[in-house]
Amino acid sequence: MQKYAVFTGSCQSLSAIQYLQQTNKLACVVLVDAEPNPDLMQLQQLLHQAQIPTLKYNQYDDTTLLADLDRLGVNRGVIYLFRHIIKQKLISYFDGSLVNIHPSPLPEYRGPFPLYWQIRNGEQATKLTLHRVTSEVDSGDIAIDIDLAIHPFDTISIVNQKVSQTLPHLLDTFCQLVEQEAITWREQDTCFEHFAPMIEPQQLTINWCKQPTLEVVNMCRAGNVDVGCATFRLREEMFQVLQASEVECDIKGVQAGTVIQLSRREGLVIKTLDGAVCLDVIGTQQGLFNGYRFAVLFGLDAGFSLI
Repeated sequence: MQKYAVFTGSCQSLSAIQYLQQTNKLACVVLVDAEPNPDLMQLQQLLHQAQIPTLKYNQYDDTTLLADLDRLGVNRGVIYLFRHIIKQKLISYFDGSLVNIHPSPLPEYRGPFPLYWQIRNGEQATKLTLHRVTSEVDSGDIAIDIDLAIHPFDTISIVNQKVSQTLPHLLDTFCQLVEQEAITWREQDTCFEHFAPMIEPQQLTINWCKQPTLEVVNMCRAGNVDVGCATFRLREEMFQVLQASEVECDIKGVQAGTVIQLSRREGLVIKTLDGAVCLDVIGTQQGLFNGYRFAVLFGLDAGFSLI
């Protein structure tokens, strides 16, 4: 009988937990070893209300966890949004039955922030991939994957929601294959182009002179608002851009980063490397504003340079 431990630290895994509970395959949830945050605290509360057993992961010592897993009769594990590298001792406990769910077409976008980098790079589709856990992160053999579309207007929150809605289908398919002993594991390709590393603060700053329009637009929606919004500097103060739109522009001889249009109707339009972009929603310490209101409040006008 399949008895799963779900390793997670986010409410975004609840659909997977609920599926396993409803199908009588859930033994417990193993929570990340981390300082409390709103997401983790809400998850803990919901698990408590549902009377689901929880175990605390200790990133320095697996001994207690292994004993608890054995006591609960756990023979399988699934990982989703669990910010720890699993040690070999724990991997060996599951004897090949520990899997990870990674939202990318592996081996592309291996790393902790796959959805952010896929949206930022303008990908129009991704996959929800279930693969075996090995000592090399995100590199184990793949059991199944499911296609997911990424709409040009999707933010990272929207894509996370799509992933959450797809988790039960992915797990149901996998569990049925396990019962039928019909899984065909396939090795990951050795050649790939993209990683999905941690996001450094300097990578969130818009470079008007080097980034084309679509890169700026995708950068804004990728960080809206879970990961970190795109930012720009004005008079030694940093501001966030939560949403931007491409604007057709054939103006020549104007430096990128210059305000080329400002009106109630057209908004705040900035020259880019290859065109122009309208800053639709800007975050400040005083609140969120559309581009026009931001420009009025902070004294911007046509011809002003953000560089």
